[in-house]
Amino acid sequence: MKIAILGAGSIGMIHGALITKAGYDCTLIDVNREHVDALNKNGAKIVGFYNEAIPVKATTADKLSGIFDVILLHTKQMHMTDALKSIEPYMNNDTMVVTLQNGIPEDKVAHLIGRSRVIGGTVFHGARYIEPGVSELTTEFHCMHTYIGELDGKITPRIKELEKIILATGDVCVTDDILSVKWTKLVMNAALSGMSAALGCTFGEAADNYDSMRCMAYICLEGARIMESKGLKPFEMEGFLPTVENFSFTNREEFAPIDANLKKLIAISYDEIASMLQDIRAGRSSCEIDDINGKVVFEGKEMDIPTPFNEKVVEIVTKIMNKELIPEFENIKYFEMPELH
Repeated sequence: MKIAILGAGSIGMIHGALITKAGYDCTLIDVNREHVDALNKNGAKIVGFYNEAIPVKATTADKLSGIFDVILLHTKQMHMTDALKSIEPYMNNDTMVVTLQNGIPEDKVAHLIGRSRVIGGTVFHGARYIEPGVSELTTEFHCMHTYIGELDGKITPRIKELEKIILATGDVCVTDDILSVKWTKLVMNAALSGMSAALGCTFGEAADNYDSMRCMAYICLEGARIMESKGLKPFEMEGFLPTVENFSFTNREEFAPIDANLKKLIAISYDEIASMLQDIRAGRSSCEIDDINGKVVFEGKEMDIPTPFNEKVVEIVTKIMNKELIPEFENIKYFEMPELH
């Protein structure tokens, strides 16, 4: 079984290292040559909630050879097309490509490489790229969890084989409704990562502020309404369940249990920052805002469901990327919130 990690950044590097440690033939692929060189020289060094340097093999796509049986796709969506084109010569008809990015990229991936190769997936843990060869696990190790599923919902022999491989990275759930799981994670990302990027803060810092917590709740409510209209069934992730009922509130008393539940979720990754904020701080020219909060906004417009809080996050982060704003907590003033009594 020959496995590739396509996009060996923060989470990709950690997954590749743990799969390698479990004894699998795993290659970490990345465009950053300095990162690749460090991985080959010093191993994949994981810090934070897991501490170990694990010997791995890494390369850039131009030096690949052979056919991969499994490709775990960890590239951000804005780099996805180029990455898939670079590795397609090393696939055959049976190659499994597992979409582990943020957002809902499955249709795009299927269009590029064929639907039969695609397996949907999502991860419930976060990481931060520190320097070449080093990533920080920012979610408690015992909470690491990956969800995978066939796009048609069938429980196939290949999905069970894939489950065994990904078990090396933590708990795994094989689901017959991967789209609902992906949407659940999207709503979570829109709230936590969206506010982290817009306010330039950790998840925990956002959780410690009453106004930003209300914004997160409204973001979740907008996503829940879209999920309900699409007929998707929210999937509980560490107590997070984005239903309209769970995120509807009109006063402080009704908001209190929502606030407490979100705080409990955020405690698992208190010091984590959004990958979008990592891109901003690194001075990169783009981030995944259009694929996270922007996806909620797009679907809301398609279904005539208002999404003012997600729209505001997109507006703020876009202005930050355009150097019209800076990522700071003062940006909370741009959100218009109803008064609670």
